[in-house]
Amino acid sequence: MGRVKRDGRSREQNGMTQLSPKQIPENTRTYGYDREAVTSGIVHFGIGNFHRAHQAVYVDDLLERGETKWGITGVSLRSPAMREKLKPQGYLYTLAVLGQATEYRVIGAIKDVLVAPADPQAVMNLIAAPRTQLISSTITEKGYYLVSGRVDFENPILKTEVTSLDNPVTIYGYLAGGLIQRFQNAPSSKLTIMCCDNISSGGELLKDGVEYLLERHNLEALFWARKNVSFISSMVDRVSPATDDKLRDLVFQDTGQRDAAPVSAEPFSQWIIEDNFAGDRPEFDTVGAIFVDNIEPFERMKLGYLNAAHTLVSTLGFLHGDIYVHETLERPDVFRFMEEALHRNVLPNASVPDGYDGRTYIEDVVKRFQNGNLPYANLQVGTDSSQKIQQRWFPTIDQAIKQKSDTSYFEFCIAAWIIFVQRALENDVLNDPKRSDFEAVDEAGLDQIIASYLAITNVEDFAFGRDVEFVTAVSAYARDIKDEGIEIALRTFLRTQRDSSMTSGENKHVE
Repeated sequence: MGRVKRDGRSREQNGMTQLSPKQIPENTRTYGYDREAVTSGIVHFGIGNFHRAHQAVYVDDLLERGETKWGITGVSLRSPAMREKLKPQGYLYTLAVLGQATEYRVIGAIKDVLVAPADPQAVMNLIAAPRTQLISSTITEKGYYLVSGRVDFENPILKTEVTSLDNPVTIYGYLAGGLIQRFQNAPSSKLTIMCCDNISSGGELLKDGVEYLLERHNLEALFWARKNVSFISSMVDRVSPATDDKLRDLVFQDTGQRDAAPVSAEPFSQWIIEDNFAGDRPEFDTVGAIFVDNIEPFERMKLGYLNAAHTLVSTLGFLHGDIYVHETLERPDVFRFMEEALHRNVLPNASVPDGYDGRTYIEDVVKRFQNGNLPYANLQVGTDSSQKIQQRWFPTIDQAIKQKSDTSYFEFCIAAWIIFVQRALENDVLNDPKRSDFEAVDEAGLDQIIASYLAITNVEDFAFGRDVEFVTAVSAYARDIKDEGIEIALRTFLRTQRDSSMTSGENKHVE
């Protein structure tokens, strides 16, 4: 990779050199393209760590191949914090790939960052600009305002956008306002809008929310959008921990660069994209992404296996008092529980796409989570858990009950999650959009708490919530965890499962 010879100026911060392409050391890979020649054809909502460790890296690779129209303008829907960190660095940042050895790379794909609340019209102008050919999003589950897996049109925030799009709050409002302008000013232009979040059929959700607002503000723009705008989904996969001072110090120590906003990630990266672009399509397939006609099997696989296991481990890890996922998996009982849950409860009930083997996928997931160089915090994984478990656990539980197969591990998982929410509230560390609902639950008794917590997760939309045997088991396990502690309760559970499987002959060779 060639050295960077343009773009950027050296700055001083706390007496140390701030990230500058003129001073990047030889042990850091850098971009070799002319950033001044790159225009922003991509607008991305949610300029956090995951985007900068995943999609922006694919874009950077694409720009290295000589493309010039696929630079990124990021949009923050809330805080100016990321822009304030990146702007003094010319929107450059360091990616630390944490494998057996750490590899560093400076990413130059981001050209600018807008803070939506500070200038909503600028964001809508960008959506309306014909040069914008792709809009993507990583705004987490809560950014879609979902209830029971669909857009909650009764949400007060969405209701304000029905009244006016002058100052949108949601991604739907910004997209609708921008599309109305695009229809009025550039009706011949095409546009693709792509969801990159861990939710099922995210493209359809974006479409539902945007069309709902267009129908109420401009019917002509709605009819135009149905012909000229496509909404697609993608499956994204790469573990990227939260950035902290430890990472900043590591980057400075190894590279000599004081980066205000570095990101870290595992070596593995995957991007499966629904191939339904309305206009120009970035050639992401030339840099490792995969285009497919049907994204749903890939979404279901990741949610049902990898994401489900991540939430499982983080829940148990928090209850054990562990900080990081890999630390939790060093506990033999947790490791065994995760493997058995995946093989006994997930594998028989969660499908994988053609060409994939579920057992091999499980092995890969386990190895990735064990990466000791990747400090992924249990509480970070546990963020927004009331929304996540609806996507990651509930569909598989329903399928298992439908097939009359074992649900024991999920019963214990739900019980552990109940106690996790209680403990996180007690310690004031629960980060969840439904936090106020959890706080309002009457502490009259454990059974009532379980019923109330599950109701907050919209359990009424799933069959297992009406299954007396399942709910009774959850209650029993929750009581065990509360009374005996997670270690004893987990050990007892595993012993019971082993005895049961030996009796049934499942593991007749196990001693």
